[in-house]
Amino acid sequence: MKKKPPDFVDQFLACLLPHGPISARAMFGGWGIYYDDVIFAIIVEKQLYFRIDENSRADFESRGSKQFIYEGMKGPVGMPYFTVPDSILKNPKELKQWIDRAYLASLSSKKSSKRSKQATRKK
Repeated sequence: MKKKPPDFVDQFLACLLPHGPISARAMFGGWGIYYDDVIFAIIVEKQLYFRIDENSRADFESRGSKQFIYEGMKGPVGMPYFTVPDSILKNPKELKQWIDRAYLASLSSKKSSKRSKQATRKK
């Protein structure tokens, strides 16, 4: 049985859904946000984060976005997800561009991890 998203997740989804096949799934005390079955965003503690890569990181940082960091067994662990600026959420045209970039960052990451797994197996 699927867990019903809380209201704050529904509010984020209301902004995101017009921009493609987007869905949410509960995970690790938060929510994974998927575009066409590829995770591109997360919601943790009522905060929306988009996946970043080296091409998009500066855009997030220049707008004051904060990286998602959790407390691991050996200390803080930074993840490749940054908060989505409110100004982006309020601008549908710009939001679509940021969704696309987050989606591409996730696809790129998947390709990179496949290549490194294949390289490891060849050794």
